Amino acid sequence: MLTKKYSERFLEVYDAENNKGKIIKNIIETEEESEVELLDWDDAEVATFLKKASTPSPQTLNKHMVVLRKFADFICKKKKIAKRKYVMQDGVFMQLINKEQLMSVTIDYDQYMIIKNQLDITSLDDGSKINLRDKVIFELAWEGLTSEEIKLVKENDIEFIPSDNGEVTIIETDGGKIVRIEDPEVSNDIKLCLKEKCNTVTDINSISKTMVYKESEYLIKPIKVGRTSSKTHLDNPHLALHHVLKANGFTCPGIDMDRLTLADIRRSRLIYLLAPENSQFFNFENVASLFNLKRSESLRWFKEIAAEKYESAK
Repeated sequence: MLTKKYSERFLEVYDAENNKGKIIKNIIETEEESEVELLDWDDAEVATFLKKASTPSPQTLNKHMVVLRKFADFICKKKKIAKRKYVMQDGVFMQLINKEQLMSVTIDYDQYMIIKNQLDITSLDDGSKINLRDKVIFELAWEGLTSEEIKLVKENDIEFIPSDNGEVTIIETDGGKIVRIEDPEVSNDIKLCLKEKCNTVTDINSISKTMVYKESEYLIKPIKVGRTSSKTHLDNPHLALHHVLKANGFTCPGIDMDRLTLADIRRSRLIYLLAPENSQFFNFENVASLFNLKRSESLRWFKEIAAEKYESAK
């Protein structure tokens, strides 16, 4: 099979970018099972390959397709033959997502509030709010920011504007996207987060200690620990939040908290906006605009998920 012959050389050249070994392994397995070489694959073989990802995330499927195309291009170049295209229609592509897994990490508004209320932690000493950083990470994902956008929000990127309902928060992301937050609780949490100087960390033995944040221009600040680094933003907001959820034993009925990621939380808000109860307020075009999506057509499948999620919740 072609992939076995070229996989080692391909990984030597490209695997420094990301861990592609598992994806290449899935390509090899699909070739062996179908007895069809990669360059002869049709939609059926591509679908078999993508199912092996067993993921609730369209982004993960896209990553697998990118590696598939890059690997095929690599082989074509080595064999000095014309490149070939691998195209999957949106409807077929989205059907390859693991729906059961997707539902287990898709929170509705009530579940969002259940988790958020557990993140609303107060100090036992003086009753003040603590660890606002972690709560704000969760809230910003629900408001539609990606993990990369969350970690790069600077204090100067945030503006608080008076409104009829209290106050609106405007955030301009590093990529120039404007996010408007109208929930007054989230606005207040961001204000408190801007003033927060330390974080109370709980380890696996349930022992807590207070850790000071680095001096930073960013909203989401890293903890000052170990050897100093020139970075003043938090490398991975998802891992920080995941540690808090796990260390404190937070739970939410119907949700797999061990698997829940910032991408899941962000996608959950998208699905919530497409729920039947919100149809008079949000359509494909304005949801696509809110989430900075290039093609609104890809939302049709998520609207089906929204109908299933919110009809079953009644």
